[in-house]
Amino acid sequence: MELRTIEDLQLQTATSKAKKDASSLDQDDFMTLMLQQLKSQDPFKPTDNTEFISQMAQLTSVSGISEMNENLAGLTQSLYSAQLLDASSLIGKDVLLETDVAALPISGKVKGQVNLPTSTTALDIDILAPTGEVIGKVPLGPQQAGAVNFEWNGVGLDGERMPPGTYQIRANYLNGNTLEAAATEIRSEVMSVSVPATGGTPLIQVQGLGTVSMSKIIEIS
Repeated sequence: MELRTIEDLQLQTATSKAKKDASSLDQDDFMTLMLQQLKSQDPFKPTDNTEFISQMAQLTSVSGISEMNENLAGLTQSLYSAQLLDASSLIGKDVLLETDVAALPISGKVKGQVNLPTSTTALDIDILAPTGEVIGKVPLGPQQAGAVNFEWNGVGLDGERMPPGTYQIRANYLNGNTLEAAATEIRSEVMSVSVPATGGTPLIQVQGLGTVSMSKIIEIS
């Protein structure tokens, strides 16, 4: 997908202006040629009035459409610029996204939350290696229904800190005597932002997760 940065938008502004100037010259040339045609016409065989009016109408129509397109292009560009500037304020901030993947930094913790549909006597957060093996666990005990925050300090079941990288996060809770899964939401840092060239919602580059639509953000901190 083609993306636009601030530099791209500035370059397009200059290009659009150049195209506008070129378009104006073409229209002037067209009018000059029409006047020259009138001067050079055979007085015994003058240009047909209907044809002349048709040419004038065509010129007016083309000029109007061209101007309208330029105005729309300018408005679209302004909207893109505003979107990109607004989204750029997210760089360096943590956002909460619904995902089961978390990036463990060299130092620091993985933070997130679980939304429990009902209260439970036991809630556990499992950390899985790419192989599917459980290498870490965060026991949260009894919890009420609603949002429950959790943190993983990066320490595995063997008591050693795990290497930095991406890990799968899985939440399980007891619903009566049944063990059920709950969706997880992870906090991750926004590294960069971009706007699709075709328009639409800005995209954010999130640490450990890659490119995500800004509409997927649940919370900003």
